[in-house]
Amino acid sequence: MSRWLEAAARFEERRDSRDYFEIQSALGATQRIQTLLENTFRQLIFLIGEPGSGKSFLLHHLHALWQEERDILLIETPFMTPLDLLKKLLAHKGIEAPGEDIEQLRLTATELYGSCEHLIMIDEAQLLSPEMKEFIRILSDSKAFWFILAMHRSEGEAILRAPHFKSRPHRIIELSPLTPVECKNYVHKELIRIGFSEITDELSPRLIAKAHRISQGNFRNFKKIFYHLFHLLHYTNSHNKTKYLRPSSCTLTMAAMSAELLHD
Repeated sequence: MSRWLEAAARFEERRDSRDYFEIQSALGATQRIQTLLENTFRQLIFLIGEPGSGKSFLLHHLHALWQEERDILLIETPFMTPLDLLKKLLAHKGIEAPGEDIEQLRLTATELYGSCEHLIMIDEAQLLSPEMKEFIRILSDSKAFWFILAMHRSEGEAILRAPHFKSRPHRIIELSPLTPVECKNYVHKELIRIGFSEITDELSPRLIAKAHRISQGNFRNFKKIFYHLFHLLHYTNSHNKTKYLRPSSCTLTMAAMSAELLHD
């Protein structure tokens, strides 16, 4: 595999907690969540941000970070019914649901989770049905459960305006875009991790600033630019396209167009 393809592989979209890069807003979010879990009563936490801002990545990181000290359940596909959720909660405790009486299962789950340190995280929570949102609100009202609902900013703000959420205790934590400095640090860290520090010398501050500007600091889109850039450089070097062998403003623009972040 060429060095360019190896570099591209570092910027593939994935959610491996070992690849976690701690941006300032994620660090702040982690600290705020930790403080809430230690010092306040159990309630709903809304983690909001634009698509690609790193919400899913952060949930995976929290799972890896705290799984030794508290019981953590991460639900990545929120297409479920109240009965499905209760069965998941009981199964996570090693208990097979005794029947389908929702009220009895709710009481059992409330007793189990009310007496242990835990965290229930639901990704893409904007996709929850109205029935599920109301049921999670009911569970939260019991003060027995810690929920983190990660969702897109616009949908999250709409949900929070609903009376049955607005009137209940909750906290909102927002992930912000990457700063230019964080973009530079991220690219350098990923390349140095695989022993390609010489590539970092070819990525000028102006070039990284351009990638930040095109991506608007969106973590997913910033990674996409460099994934496509390194694939492009693999092609140009393999085919001896002499004008496009190195990272440049031109090749970065071409990569952004390939990633469908720029258009003709």
